[in-house]
Amino acid sequence: MAYERDMAIVFDSVTKAVIVSFRGATVYLPGPYADRKEAVLIAEAHCRRLGW
Repeated sequence: MAYERDMAIVFDSVTKAVIVSFRGATVYLPGPYADRKEAVLIAEAHCRRLGW
């Protein structure tokens, strides 16, 4: 699935958290998530709840 313009998902491998930038809002999802793949799935689900 293609991301919207200016949408970003960043996984922090130290804290195992993910940061999501979507439609002008930045959200920190603390996790911990097992790996980047899980974190991205959670972040994308968050964006879908917001209308993506």
